Amino acid sequence: MPEWEEQLTWQRLQEDSEAREDFLAESQTFIRHVASQACFRFLEWGRDDELSEALIAFNEAIDLFVVDKGVPFLGYARVLMKRRLIDYYRRQRLRQASSLDQEDIGRGVDIHLGLDEFLVQEQSCERAAEIQQFAKALASFQLTFQDLVAVSPKHKDSRETLLRAARELALDTELWSQVEQKGKVPMQALALKTQIHLKVLERGRKYILAVALLIANQHDYVYLREYVLPREKEGRNE
Repeated sequence: MPEWEEQLTWQRLQEDSEAREDFLAESQTFIRHVASQACFRFLEWGRDDELSEALIAFNEAIDLFVVDKGVPFLGYARVLMKRRLIDYYRRQRLRQASSLDQEDIGRGVDIHLGLDEFLVQEQSCERAAEIQQFAKALASFQLTFQDLVAVSPKHKDSRETLLRAARELALDTELWSQVEQKGKVPMQALALKTQIHLKVLERGRKYILAVALLIANQHDYVYLREYVLPREKEGRNE
């Protein structure tokens, strides 16, 4: 998607309250996923205050996001949600304490005064964590990053064909469950579903599987997905 189109999209979200409400509703799954991971427990809408805090941060991210900073929106929003939850727990702890802990107060001030530095550090940590997590996921299928680089299609048509196959594989519940259970791609079933020749799928098997891992676990691989997948063609709700 050209940068000017992205800028128009975010300008609309920032100015059109109805479009924003729709986007917030579509993003609730992502918001709960991030908040639950940050809190180390499953959260439910209407029950857990942490989700309200995360929603507020996600809404703030819409206002603050700048397209040309080289950071995907979901990565930016994820950091803001984590930061707000840190503040939330710190406030809760300080309210419960009979006396204020000076070290806690200092850390709270640092977070508020050093937001830009916090964002940079956290995004760097998140990128590194994503790479480590994805490397483990690839290894479970006897794949490596080197494999992915080696088998990445050089031609646009070939790449789009394999990307389509990867999407079909990842988004089809039955097909993806077979991948998780058996550790391999059900080639015959995928060929039947996509109408892509079996030989083409076989040649691109490693690439299809690696990309499908990103799509099937889309909320965990915000940065990697941005590098690998064409954003305008991912065909999903965030």
